[in-house]
Amino acid sequence: MLSTVVAALYGGTDIRSLSRVARPAVILSCLRRHSQEHQELSLLEIIEILYRENYSQEALLLSSGANVDSAQWLLEEGKLITIACDSYPRQLIANLGNKAPPIIWISDPSLRSIQPWNNNGSNRVCISAVGCRAPLPIGLSIANEVGLWTASKSYLAVSGGAAGCDSAFGNAAFNDGNDVVHILPHGILHMSGDLQGFAISVCSPKESFSSARAMERNNLIYSFGHMTVVCSAKYRQGGSWLGAASALRSHRPVTVADWALNDNHSHPSNYEQAQRALINLGANPMNLASNANVADCLDESLAWSLDRLAGEVNSGLFKPN
Repeated sequence: MLSTVVAALYGGTDIRSLSRVARPAVILSCLRRHSQEHQELSLLEIIEILYRENYSQEALLLSSGANVDSAQWLLEEGKLITIACDSYPRQLIANLGNKAPPIIWISDPSLRSIQPWNNNGSNRVCISAVGCRAPLPIGLSIANEVGLWTASKSYLAVSGGAAGCDSAFGNAAFNDGNDVVHILPHGILHMSGDLQGFAISVCSPKESFSSARAMERNNLIYSFGHMTVVCSAKYRQGGSWLGAASALRSHRPVTVADWALNDNHSHPSNYEQAQRALINLGANPMNLASNANVADCLDESLAWSLDRLAGEVNSGLFKPN
């Protein structure tokens, strides 16, 4: 019933549904607090609780039979996953907390059962890669290498689904027989037919692309991945730069492919400045200037990322002396 409630409140595609940032975690926590062990709350009980807790807008929406029927249909047809579902990616909850999206629209109903982000009940290692839509050839080559390495390790590849580095990374992983999940900055119905693998989105199915949705998508990419590799970025330009800078401010583990010195300085101002600046902001440099083995560099970068994540988790009470 809780999944139905979340879908009814946040899964609508018109003005009757609530904003997906309108306190979903608070509502879900409230209902779980009132639920009795081994006994599921009825819809009537949920509505009464919400009215009693002064969540009248949510209670009113749930009082509409049409909203609840629509939510049940969306779940039965496998159109979405809610934060109350067991199949919801735990990595997003761990990294985003109460800012985790309440619903995720999915391109394939089988995602609810396959759960490619799940590895026998624990989080599967997820690798994200981002970069320019029109990078230099070396940027595309690195994105391809990251995809092949991700597939060789059987990690989940998480892509933004955009042209350029995103596609090179995702296609390399998919063509090598690996799972790929594309996080879209628009509704599932606008998904390109060229994308290979699964797609998810926090946008309603018909919602069009916007810069705001692209930045929201970027945040999810960095939150989904145990490591995100910036294959190519331009200094202070585009979503690759903005997403990486924002992720570093949020203490997410970011690795930068440091290849600018291999470019013979044909484009030194943009790419080299971006790499230096992101490293100065705290990104891990993956030094490829001396033709280093990319797979070995990625192994080292992932170890750094996992150590960084462990440090964030244990940074408070359990911080070592």
